[in-house]
Amino acid sequence: MTLTAEQTFNLVGKQYEDVYCNNPGLEEFINTSLAMLQPGSTVLDVGCGTGKPVADQLAQAGHEVYGIDVSQKMIDVAQNQVKGRFMKADMTTFEPETKFDAIYTVYSLFQLTNNEIRKMMFQFSEWLQAGGLLVFGIVPSTSLVKDPRDYDASGKVARHYETEFMQQGVIYTLYTKEKWLELIRSAGFEIRLEKSCTLQVDSPNEKYDQYLVIAEKRVTHALTGPFPLPDSYRGPHPLCEAAWAPFAQRLVRDEFEAVMEILQDNHRVLDIGKLPMEIAQRGAKAFSIEPNPDRNAMQLQRSANGTIEIRNGSAENLPFVSGFVDAAVAMWVLHYVDDLEKSLHEMARVVDRSNPNARIVVVQGAPDNELVSLLNSICAPLSAENTRIDHQGYLLQRAAEVFTSRGFADITISRVDAFCAFPEEDVEERCRRAAEVLVGFWFLEDANYELMKEALLPHLRLHFRDRPHAIGDEAAILVARPLQN
Repeated sequence: MTLTAEQTFNLVGKQYEDVYCNNPGLEEFINTSLAMLQPGSTVLDVGCGTGKPVADQLAQAGHEVYGIDVSQKMIDVAQNQVKGRFMKADMTTFEPETKFDAIYTVYSLFQLTNNEIRKMMFQFSEWLQAGGLLVFGIVPSTSLVKDPRDYDASGKVARHYETEFMQQGVIYTLYTKEKWLELIRSAGFEIRLEKSCTLQVDSPNEKYDQYLVIAEKRVTHALTGPFPLPDSYRGPHPLCEAAWAPFAQRLVRDEFEAVMEILQDNHRVLDIGKLPMEIAQRGAKAFSIEPNPDRNAMQLQRSANGTIEIRNGSAENLPFVSGFVDAAVAMWVLHYVDDLEKSLHEMARVVDRSNPNARIVVVQGAPDNELVSLLNSICAPLSAENTRIDHQGYLLQRAAEVFTSRGFADITISRVDAFCAFPEEDVEERCRRAAEVLVGFWFLEDANYELMKEALLPHLRLHFRDRPHAIGDEAAILVARPLQN
């Protein structure tokens, strides 16, 4: 039987420290990182365990230490022997109340899934102050994986790797050094220092390769990743009800309520494509444009109560005078527009900057969006029409830049979970249905539609081993407001 991380470390408890704490290479590396921190830095130790050696060295150096671990037994030990604030928390759902000057994560990611590791790298970047440090320690896959067949098609990731840790059966996700560097950089980090060394464990008698990295956050908004960004917009996807409806029927999402909360003090709201009925139900006057004929007819049918005014138009040519509304919102729209730059300038033009509640809200995919990642990595290269990837972060980054240039320079970006549900019990049926829905969403009319579906199937089988009935459609919500004097 294999154990979760929480079960594993509740079982081993302080025995883990007794076996693994004597690690001269790691201790030397932590001391090197301490020289890069300002006095009294605020530091988070992710997967802190018993607090030794990482949190203990940080605390003794005078830094303000926070630690999280999924094991309550480990937290109890850490609280008793290290100065700091320690709490039981799952890193994948943890929401810090402050930004950190440095984050240390040493041997804490093994039992996450491939997608969870990717998510956490962007979360680490988001939790750090600009210029903050990520101090990172792992055992590379090459130290444990000897059979090339244990790697996925990339040759860089060993998923669902079964092994033993302190006499307990565990399942690991393991990366090569090359893959770790690729992932760290994709989250907006610049590598400051790398070190490889060996850890000798006496009981059991084992030797591990260690790979230690110090990286500096070099981006303002981690949620506009993955980095580097492309240099231009790929162009629009086709949008029709036949592509949208099967996808929408399976969506379970939280960003609608999050956007409604953001707009709760607005009274004249322009929606571009998604939310007019929901806005009107909250008591605001809703204005909407809908260039798609199918969806325009649906919106007109729903707007009979008069609280919604729908006009023919497009994001590039909004049929409203300047300053007409106090808020504009575009949810999952920018990858359908013909002219991205003109659309963004138009959104800024129609919002009255003098209104104290003025804001522009844009929702696109987060950098760890599972659905977008599958479509970009597997389907886009096979397209008969456009092989460029759809970089959702580029859309958000350009929105932030254009809105700032138009006087909406107070920019925040936050992450919200959403997913597409696939409740089918038979795994093969689930994979086939998922392939139809996902590929059809962006590539329904592509000449290579069938080829894309077949290519996606093995990747969906791997995905559903980690997340049996859902594919993430994680969202990033950008809110732009005028700077307050």
